[in-house]
Amino acid sequence: MLRLWGSAVLVLCGLVSACDVASGDSATGDGLGLKAAPQVSASAVAGAEGLGREVIGDGDVDGFSVTVPAAYGVVRQQDVRVAQSACGSAGYALSGTVVGKPTSTVVRKASGEGAVVTVVLAEYVGEQAQGAMGDLSAVVSECAGGFAVTVNGEERKVGKVAAEIAPAGADQAMALGAVVESGGVKTPVKVVVLRKGATVGYISAVPADKADRDFAVPTAVLDAQLVKLG
Repeated sequence: MLRLWGSAVLVLCGLVSACDVASGDSATGDGLGLKAAPQVSASAVAGAEGLGREVIGDGDVDGFSVTVPAAYGVVRQQDVRVAQSACGSAGYALSGTVVGKPTSTVVRKASGEGAVVTVVLAEYVGEQAQGAMGDLSAVVSECAGGFAVTVNGEERKVGKVAAEIAPAGADQAMALGAVVESGGVKTPVKVVVLRKGATVGYISAVPADKADRDFAVPTAVLDAQLVKLG
């Protein structure tokens, strides 16, 4: 089954509102096959609190149920391996992770209208948000022919990568899509990336039935997230 993943995270239940997630340093395993929790700074916690108010929640999107994913349902960026290093940014975005090194992230899952959507909001410092957008834009044409990626040990083949029409309403926006094959099953993956100031939203969607068909990121989710970003 194809899963969409978020960035390197620590679930901070009780520390930040709505059990949001905050980025931390890369973690190492504990020798038992378990993922160690990354260390998180006070500024990352504060950043996650702010992002928690800017990300969609349950009741914000008509026809969709929005939840906070469990820690085991979110992959860290370091768990994504792209065979062609030049295609790393595209591989991250199509796997549901962030590009670059944000200081904080929050993740939500939205289900409805035959789609499963992962929303990741990431906060960057300086001009790193613009840099993440630029990196992703640059690789779309370079990696148009597709590439191989491994997500948490699961091998996937990304087919033709194509730029698509991005929504208005953000400081910067772009969209891309590809058909991703995993375990012999081909699934369309669509991604819209939005920037508002130093915050970048990565909105990834797949059909709930994983069928290879005409598909798009649901407009209702996009519109609701743009409203929350202000």
